[in-house]
Amino acid sequence: MTDKPRVLIIDDDAMSRMLASEALGRNGFEIMEAENGRQGIALFMAKPPDLVLLDVIMPEMDGFECLRLLCGELHSEVPIVMMTAVEDIRCVELAYQLGATDFIGKPMQWMLLPYRVRFVLRNRLMNQLLSEKQRQLRQSEERLRLSLSAAKQGMWDFNIQTDQGVVNGEFANMLGYDPQEYTAITLDNWSSNIHPGDFDLINATCQAYLAGELPEYRVEFRQRCADGSWKWVLCLGSIVERDHDGRPLRMLGTYTDINDSKIAADRLQLLAKVFEYSGEGIILCDANTRILSSNEAYSRITGYLESEARNKTPYILSTQQHDQAYYQGMCKAVKENGYWQGEIWDVRKNGETYPVLLGISVIRNSQGFITNYICIFSDITGRKAAEAKIEYLAHHDALTKLPNRTLLNDRFDQAKAQALRNNTLVAVLFLDLDRFKQINDTLGHNVGDLLLQGIAGRLSHCVRQVDSVCRQGGDEFIIILTDLPDAKIATRIAMKILEQLHKPFAIEGLTVATSFSIGISLFPIDGMSFQKLLTKADTAMYAAKNKGRNTFKFFAEEMDQASIERITIESKLQVALEKKQFQLYFQPMFALHDNHIIGVEALLRWQPDKLTSIPPNKFIPIAEDNGMMLPIGNWVLQQACLQNRHWHDVGLKLLVTVNISSVQFRRGDLVESVKAALALSGLEPKYLELELTESVLMVDSHSVIKVIHELKALGISFAIDDFGTGYSSLSYLKQFPINKLKIDQSFTRGLSSGKSEDSAIVQAIIQLGKTLELQTLAEGIETHEQAEQLTQLGCENGQGFFWHHPMAAKDFEALCLKGHQPKPQSV
Repeated sequence: MTDKPRVLIIDDDAMSRMLASEALGRNGFEIMEAENGRQGIALFMAKPPDLVLLDVIMPEMDGFECLRLLCGELHSEVPIVMMTAVEDIRCVELAYQLGATDFIGKPMQWMLLPYRVRFVLRNRLMNQLLSEKQRQLRQSEERLRLSLSAAKQGMWDFNIQTDQGVVNGEFANMLGYDPQEYTAITLDNWSSNIHPGDFDLINATCQAYLAGELPEYRVEFRQRCADGSWKWVLCLGSIVERDHDGRPLRMLGTYTDINDSKIAADRLQLLAKVFEYSGEGIILCDANTRILSSNEAYSRITGYLESEARNKTPYILSTQQHDQAYYQGMCKAVKENGYWQGEIWDVRKNGETYPVLLGISVIRNSQGFITNYICIFSDITGRKAAEAKIEYLAHHDALTKLPNRTLLNDRFDQAKAQALRNNTLVAVLFLDLDRFKQINDTLGHNVGDLLLQGIAGRLSHCVRQVDSVCRQGGDEFIIILTDLPDAKIATRIAMKILEQLHKPFAIEGLTVATSFSIGISLFPIDGMSFQKLLTKADTAMYAAKNKGRNTFKFFAEEMDQASIERITIESKLQVALEKKQFQLYFQPMFALHDNHIIGVEALLRWQPDKLTSIPPNKFIPIAEDNGMMLPIGNWVLQQACLQNRHWHDVGLKLLVTVNISSVQFRRGDLVESVKAALALSGLEPKYLELELTESVLMVDSHSVIKVIHELKALGISFAIDDFGTGYSSLSYLKQFPINKLKIDQSFTRGLSSGKSEDSAIVQAIIQLGKTLELQTLAEGIETHEQAEQLTQLGCENGQGFFWHHPMAAKDFEALCLKGHQPKPQSV
């Protein structure tokens, strides 16, 4: 509106136009006049007025038609005041419907017209201002809505008095609800969706804010979403309305989704804890490799405090063990690949070097430029020591600290290469400790271990520095002698070993005597591979054992056949009992003065098939080595007792003698085995005699004496077999409660040779028996002359081919029934 309001007067009455113009003109209005509606519309369009005074009744176009054109078609918002003398209410309603602003009745008071017009104009101005304010408010609200939507901010408006509120669409969207449906909330339904763990915090914060203790209502908590999940939100709010007493009535605030930031913050906090409490040292460097931060583990490992390391480079830990090229290669790999990992040596603040496992990673910005380096490392001193120990144990025997088979293989390869270069020999010695199981069983494993350690020490002193000594396991050792010009050095060393190991060992107050059986093979004579040479040395070792032990043997081709035979026998022994391939033969024993049978010796025979019979001297040593002697020995006891009881039942009262192996003493329960055999057969104990060798008596004599006494108490008698060939001693004859001495057949055969010393030995044994009140029996009598000589020397009993070879039970029974009746003997 201009400073001088423009008024358009449309009236066909000239007098009315004049009076109106004068009244308004005097009061500062600019006047335009039109005598009809068409003229008025033309003026209106040419020069829009600030107000129109429009007469109702006019020719051609009345005021209503003109009003319709101005408001309807021209969309004018200029106030139009109708002037009329018509007092019909319907006309008034029509005018207002068409857009009239006001009515002035005719005749009018012209003096009041200017005031009336000013009122209408002022009212229009006020309406315009109000509309503008409303428009601006709408724009502001729209901008706020768009801002909240863009910022994903929920908004809430809560009436504290009614416990009800309204929320915006983003509030609903944030929690997964339909914005069209989720517009209002109540305190109850809002509270029911608060995480139980957060409710007390929300309540305490709200109460503190309402009480004026906090400047704003601000709290983080978890709110249940529409799908049942929980979301972290930040709720901010303020009191926007209070009553006249200052009590809060209304609060307004926002909801912010902080779920991702909360998780990220928790993750950062966790990472910070990982950084600080990690067992590995961690340092963060800038793009120039200057240390920005380090953790506690870094200080613990290196000795440098964080303040001491800050702004320095990791090279403060570098050692002289790596040259500059090594570090340059590491840096190049990091820059090209973004990562490097490896083992390096570092130095602590105190100068101590140590191995570390180091990993270096780069951190790049969004443009791809390196901004930081992160180094993570751990002190692997303990791991390196453990690896070294594992490596050592992988190649050495834990008990003796000697190399094991694995390391020995490598050393043989080296010795082999040297021998090929120098055209020399390599000797492989396979050593087996004789009767080590007896020592272990009788003296205990601790003594056995100490003995093996002592043997290892002596073996190491017997060989040259270029040679290798290895413990194969158990009681077996292997020695490699390198670069030998001939086999004489191997012979000399083998003899030295036997000499040194024959000397007794003093272990825990005990004196332990040992001996070795040694087999020797030569490269390249006996083979090209270590395994083949070892196999042949093993074969030679068994040949040494068969020659009486405590000796050595070089491999010879014929030994292979013996080795194969041994393996064959050992495999067949496993099933011999099950297949009932064993049987007992019996050789009668006679009284020399009248040739009457006084008893029978049970002898074990083995026939795996109809065509093959394996002699006892071949399979019994093998059975003793592999443990089969226990079940075989028990079977012999049972069968001998059962057979003797059968003979008793048919009237043949005689004594049966059963040979007992040393294995049955060491590893079995001989007392229980004998009791079981007697119980099974029903044989009286006085008709059972157990035959032992001197070697059995000499091993753990205290234990053997205890067993013999227990069996003697049952009524069983004992004989010493092959007396005079072993460790014959008057001292042990006094200790052992034996009944009979059996003179070895080698002395019996010597009687026929005419050698006076053989006759003297036999006479001494017989005299010893009489002195100790022991019976004597000569084995291996083959001629009448031998029987006569033994009778003259005072021997009481004998057995041998002179009378009968060993025979089957049925043949012996037939022999007795023909007239050779057993003669009762005092037992």
